[in-house]
Amino acid sequence: MAFSNQSTKLRLLKLLQHSWSTQPNTTVSLSELAQTLNVSRERVRQLYHQLAVEYALPPIQKRKLNEINQRSSDNQTNKLNTNGEVIRKLRTPSPQTLALEADVRKYISQNMSVPEIARKIGRPAPTIYTALQRLDIPFKRVKDKGHRLRNAKTLAIEALVRKYSEQGLSVAEIVRKTGRSESNIERIHHRLHIPLPPKQKSPQTQELEALVRKYSEQGLNAPEIARKIGKNRKSVYSVFRRLGLPFKWVKVTELRNPKTHAFDAEVKWYYFSLGMSSKEIASITRRDMKTVYAALHRLGVPLKKQSRRSG
Repeated sequence: MAFSNQSTKLRLLKLLQHSWSTQPNTTVSLSELAQTLNVSRERVRQLYHQLAVEYALPPIQKRKLNEINQRSSDNQTNKLNTNGEVIRKLRTPSPQTLALEADVRKYISQNMSVPEIARKIGRPAPTIYTALQRLDIPFKRVKDKGHRLRNAKTLAIEALVRKYSEQGLSVAEIVRKTGRSESNIERIHHRLHIPLPPKQKSPQTQELEALVRKYSEQGLNAPEIARKIGKNRKSVYSVFRRLGLPFKWVKVTELRNPKTHAFDAEVKWYYFSLGMSSKEIASITRRDMKTVYAALHRLGVPLKKQSRRSG
């Protein structure tokens, strides 16, 4: 798209410069340029003003009044009277508009409100207000006091939700009885200012919380409990918070097994005390270079491409 715009801008510049060099005192028509470039007149006008900042361009021809009138809306035709004032001539309303106005006139005579008329004929309320203004019929707008006008189906489901909530049913039970979604039932609770009942925990959640509580009372920390019950540490920490149990975050370094600690101590001795290189440490410990580099990284040794040589 940017390439196309740049190409249009360059083509317009060439046309304008050619007109300036051949006919310097002649104005150019933006409409004709738009037809030549196959773009809108507004686009040509924008590009013209951008180019006029850097280049000398021929002046723009002013648009004629009849050209403006031809581009006016199809809903009305403008013409000038003897005083030079613009007179608007509205076109004849369509049969659909006439039918709508007839319905609005009929129902408004029955003292129906605009929202009621809108629901009756299946049109939006703003369309009804516009028809009333066009017919010069006085009306009063229905104010929205913080809630939508609810139809019979909505009122019925709200009555059911209120009834089941007073009976002590949970959201899940109301969902099964009404066939509505859980989010819909929760929105109705909120709309009716009914407090949501606490959600029932699944048997798996209850079993997990019981195990975490049990092992926590035995003095096990979250990583130990996670290994014991086969869950990740994040889930166990979440249960600790949900149950309000005190816990302490265990650092990753404290989770290493004794073999890792022993290997780190061995690498530390070889590297710092004996001054051996990583390649020599890998050879004497019979470990690969990746494992040695990992141990050196844990010990805070800055690793370089060239291994450290003794001496």
